[in-house]
Amino acid sequence: MIAPMYRTWLVLGAGEEGSALASLREFGVVHLETGIASGPVHEEALKNLQAVSKAINILPPNKAPKDEALAPAEALALAWRIIGLEDRTREIYETLGHVEKEIERCAPWGDFQPSLLEELAASGIWLRLYQGEASALASLDPGTDYMVVGKSGKRLRLATLGQGSRPLDIPQDFHEFYPPQESLAGLEARARGLRAELEQIKEGLKLHSNCLPSLRRATAWLEQDLRFETARQSFEAGEGLAAIKGFLPVSEAQALKALAAQKGWALLLDDPTGDDFTPTKVENGPLVNTIKPVFDFLGIVPAYTEYEISPWFLGFFCLFTAMIFGDGGYGSLMFLGWAFLAFKTWRKGGRLSESLRLFLAIAVLTMTWGALTGTWFSMRAEALPAFLGKLTLWPISGANPGASKNIQILCFFIGALQLTVARVKNVVRDFPDPKFIAQVGSLALIGGMLFLVLNLVVDPKRFPVPPFVVWLVLGGFLANIVFGAYEGNILKSTIEGLKAIIPTFLGAVGVFADIVSYIRLWALGLAGSSLAAIINGMGGGLVKAGLIAVFGVVILVFGHGLNMVLSVLSVVVHAIRLNILEFSCNHLGMQ
Repeated sequence: MIAPMYRTWLVLGAGEEGSALASLREFGVVHLETGIASGPVHEEALKNLQAVSKAINILPPNKAPKDEALAPAEALALAWRIIGLEDRTREIYETLGHVEKEIERCAPWGDFQPSLLEELAASGIWLRLYQGEASALASLDPGTDYMVVGKSGKRLRLATLGQGSRPLDIPQDFHEFYPPQESLAGLEARARGLRAELEQIKEGLKLHSNCLPSLRRATAWLEQDLRFETARQSFEAGEGLAAIKGFLPVSEAQALKALAAQKGWALLLDDPTGDDFTPTKVENGPLVNTIKPVFDFLGIVPAYTEYEISPWFLGFFCLFTAMIFGDGGYGSLMFLGWAFLAFKTWRKGGRLSESLRLFLAIAVLTMTWGALTGTWFSMRAEALPAFLGKLTLWPISGANPGASKNIQILCFFIGALQLTVARVKNVVRDFPDPKFIAQVGSLALIGGMLFLVLNLVVDPKRFPVPPFVVWLVLGGFLANIVFGAYEGNILKSTIEGLKAIIPTFLGAVGVFADIVSYIRLWALGLAGSSLAAIINGMGGGLVKAGLIAVFGVVILVFGHGLNMVLSVLSVVVHAIRLNILEFSCNHLGMQ
């Protein structure tokens, strides 16, 4: 259930904000409504938090880091050092790139001291270096003093000698080589030094990865500091007083009153209004909390004024998952694996986590569905042990030629049931306001559309459309037109409904599509079963063939393992989609 909340205002003396926040943080049940913080203190806290987060991303992963147990201030100082090392690494790579490019350019000329060329030029002797095609030698002035100092294919490297106030002119067919600032040996030494420094930094970062636990703790510490500063700036001040707005579970009201009396604060408690962004606190028992890992994975929570759908989500999600896996053999493997983990946890005196309880429930339901349909690793019915055959439910048993159609029908009835649950909840919510009649109309649409789905998708002869279906659909549509926008005046609501007749019509058609959407449970189960049968055909024939049996076993294990992984992906997409989109959004109206 969603815990009822009070809106609260705390009023205290100006200058007491810091101590009050410290007391509230220790109290731990007030959700403060904060604004946008700014200023040097907030900016410094944000900068430090970003620095630690950046340092964590810079450090190489360490599966089992040693906890250096650094204090938050020490961890922050380390984070800035790590960022400095990262900046230095970037500089080194940039410099090394230039040096290596220069080495590549100068290597064909060999090692020499560029300063010697400058000394010769200062004394009036111009030694210049050029490179060009060998065929271009004919274009040189016959009086040119030059020497071929190297050759690469048809390209020559020349050294020319000129005297006087300026160097010798060389034809454009040759390109001058400009000596580097240091010798080739010096460039190579610089490159080795830079690479050695990179290795040193790399090793240093590996050592610092032992401090990852400390850095993560520092992140939590800095986040708390940031929230604290944001809350401090959220106080409204005036005339020597400071006030802040928050929200409190009703069950904690007496405890907050006692704290306020002790601290000398003024306290106001009242009910939230529609304009408030009231936080949601979900309180459920251990059984319903089994679905909590799915909500955590999705990162969703109902708004304060919406429904808490955990019980319904849990039941339908586990059923959908079992139907998508659709195989008792797969369910047995899952159950053995999760039961082993549960046993180890129990032996250590631990408590089973919500995730483990959820996986065990899914495994049991998957085995149950597989037993009812007679599906065990997609083996043929005649190959199964006799006792497994006795567990099947004939209408949906794999041995029944009509089982496929029956499972489709079951899927549609499950879909209509889930959508009916949603609309009944809306009826209860809106009653006795006449708006509830629109929800009753939606219930009629669900019933009428179910008959149409069975007629159009399954079998028109087996499921003829009764005459009353037309009245169900028409009546449901008109109820939504007249009462869908009811706000105290039936004439105005009818006019508004007529204005929105096209969206209402599309919504009615959408009910048909929503029910049809549940056929994916049959389709995904069938796809998994067909793939498993193909795997059995590929690997089963090899198992009987002597030494090749090893390959057959590998094919069976890998193939069925892959099929289970694909089923997991189907669950993540489709079992969740039916609960979130069709059930919660389209029919409960949750956002």
